[in-house]
Amino acid sequence: MTTLYLHAMFALGGGLGAVLRHWLALRVTHDLPYSTLIVNVLGSLLLGLWIGYLGGSAEMGEEEKRLVFGFCGGFTTFSSFAYQSLQLHRERTIVFAAGNIALSLALCWFALWLGLVLTR
Repeated sequence: MTTLYLHAMFALGGGLGAVLRHWLALRVTHDLPYSTLIVNVLGSLLLGLWIGYLGGSAEMGEEEKRLVFGFCGGFTTFSSFAYQSLQLHRERTIVFAAGNIALSLALCWFALWLGLVLTR
């Protein structure tokens, strides 16, 4: 398996994830950043399910790792989360920003854990 092939697998996964995130963002519109929360939680759940299903990251082959992490990396979006949290602080209150941060972290960690548990 060549390095170029592994990069291509990562790019394929990342591209598919980014397109799906964009599609979802066009359908979930609100003045609060719900679409970012949804994709980050779903991405965490999918990562947990994939890792659990494939036997853990140590058991995964390089090809599967690149595809899974590429997809989840392209689908989820930390930069949008950070920007939207800052905007909530600027346009609303620190409470909205802190709530977005706390809710996102708690739900993403829970979703990853749930994905791992569901595949045991």
